[in-house]
Amino acid sequence: MSKILIADDEVSFRQFICEVIERMGHEVVEACDGKEAWEKFQQESIDLSLIDINMPKMDGIAYLEHVKAADPYAVVVMMTAYPSAETIIKTIEDEGYTYITKPFKVEKIEDLIRRGLTFRENRLKERTK
Repeated sequence: MSKILIADDEVSFRQFICEVIERMGHEVVEACDGKEAWEKFQQESIDLSLIDINMPKMDGIAYLEHVKAADPYAVVVMMTAYPSAETIIKTIEDEGYTYITKPFKVEKIEDLIRRGLTFRENRLKERTK
């Protein structure tokens, strides 16, 4: 079982993603904004983060920058309903795992979670070689 952090200021969307993650058999850590997500990342052992880009207090890009500075092996999936070339480029530059636009199908997010967790596991194995 992995621990997955979901940060989104839209309560209904966050709850929906939480249900998907729990159905997959993973533990969920919720945050309503980027600042709370960063605090929880520092307190918990997070395996993967699903982060909305547009949030109050700290946006998803700032969260990504903080997380990657603290843990270069962190896997962060950026989510947005308002895609832009700027945020896509910033996600790539800051080594975010991937970028997904809302709305998306359940199967898509499940696949991203599985692939993201496998990616992290493989990177951690490489580190210990």
